[in-house]
Amino acid sequence: MSLMEEIPISAINAYLYCPMRFYIEYVQGQFLSNEHVAEGKYLGEATRKISQTKNWKKRPQLYVFSDRLRIFGIIDEVILTSGSVRIIEKKKGANQKPFKNDILQLVAYMVCYAESFGVKLNKIRGVLIYLGSQKKITIKPSKELVAELERTVEAMHMVFENPPQLAYDEKRCRHCSICRTCMPLDESLQRRVMPKSLETTPLFVSIQGACVSRIGESIQIIHGSERKAILHSSTLDSLYLFGNVQISTQALHLLNDRGIPVVLADNLGRFKGIFYPGTSKNLVLRLKQYALHQDEERQFALAKKIVYGKLKNQLYVLRRKCPTARSRITGLKELLNSLDECEGIQELIGVEGFFANEYFSILGEIFDQEWQFDGRNRRPPKDPINAALSFGYTMLHNVVLSTVVGVGFDPLMGVLHRERYGRFSLVLDLMEEFRPILVDQLVISLVNSKQLRKKDFIETIDRAYILTDAGRRQFITAFKNRLMTKHYHALLKSSVEYIRIIEAQVKIFGKCVLGELPTYFPFVQEK
Repeated sequence: MSLMEEIPISAINAYLYCPMRFYIEYVQGQFLSNEHVAEGKYLGEATRKISQTKNWKKRPQLYVFSDRLRIFGIIDEVILTSGSVRIIEKKKGANQKPFKNDILQLVAYMVCYAESFGVKLNKIRGVLIYLGSQKKITIKPSKELVAELERTVEAMHMVFENPPQLAYDEKRCRHCSICRTCMPLDESLQRRVMPKSLETTPLFVSIQGACVSRIGESIQIIHGSERKAILHSSTLDSLYLFGNVQISTQALHLLNDRGIPVVLADNLGRFKGIFYPGTSKNLVLRLKQYALHQDEERQFALAKKIVYGKLKNQLYVLRRKCPTARSRITGLKELLNSLDECEGIQELIGVEGFFANEYFSILGEIFDQEWQFDGRNRRPPKDPINAALSFGYTMLHNVVLSTVVGVGFDPLMGVLHRERYGRFSLVLDLMEEFRPILVDQLVISLVNSKQLRKKDFIETIDRAYILTDAGRRQFITAFKNRLMTKHYHALLKSSVEYIRIIEAQVKIFGKCVLGELPTYFPFVQEK
């Protein structure tokens, strides 16, 4: 006898509508007898569910609108019966009593549904479901609630047409989910306010053979059978993977849900790819960026500001690290003033190149002769100092790239660095002002404090130098600490981490592209 012939019809019906436990108990040979089913222990429940849901029509994710109120929305779920309409709105909270804004949102859905489908409002009921507490509250669209909704919507339209000047508020803004993208403008000072730190940090993983996986709401790093680290997703700003580091699909899902980008690089830090949650919706910014590409005068003005910021920060490094080279530094100051006389991009690049040669020549006096640093060289770097500089610039490039993509720019289209196939020109532009203060100073500090030694570099077969695994880990740790160091930002009027200063500068550049700021304000470190 087959399995289906052994199962009574009543049991089949009960299985179709009853909890999964019913089926499990049957398969395990512990299924209750047909007499128990007939008594209604399961079948009765199934019958009630059938009667309750008879003639239901469910319509999830339904778009509705109201021309009268000038609003629209997407309803979680609509249940249609022969005589009425029930609109379901689900919330994640554990409330016992509904919030007023949740009630008005549900009333708005009811009004929109009535207008969209020609249904009388008194035939509609709303149900608020708080998933945390499983509390269900039925809302009727009374005249009082509809009138309050109309007043609220009218007030919202007035705010939209005449937006107020926003300002950072410690109590309200600190825990706001969008406070990192909200940078209100101070009309009196033309400066931008940046909310305080959210205590997030980038995570760099360079241990070859390591695996990044998910455990609950956290990210863990496993190497072999040893757990190297575990961090809650709320503390992560971004994730950088170097070389042969694996990441699980579950971890990517979590990072995607939290809006955390993942940057892939090789052992030398060279960019390979980026996983950024979602796709940028900032179409207006990209259209303005493409329009800027056709305006050579504006491009040149922005490029001049970028070069000015880089040269000023290079002078800062020289004053701080090479105080004995005063006469040569004075000559560079005069060269900086000549930027105003440049009439095109090529002249600007010429001044920058001459300045850079002199700058690295002066820096060469800081290091001992054993390091053999006689100036900047690359592709490949011919000495350990240049290897460290190249690795640091690549790290900085990846950090700026993740921010540029997140803001919504096309990273391939710059203003100072012209377009070249596969090159992120805009990223190279916006990292210029940070090269001296985040990388050059870091390399000088690591070498002078003997945190980096000659043994942390190896010479390859083509006579190029690269960092060893141990040296790379040492550099990455120091670079991360540098990113998380706070410094005063004159435009933000507050001290924030360098990684957030990078974010702020990319957004300020975006305001210039959109025409909301008259010019670009590079980050210049004075002290």
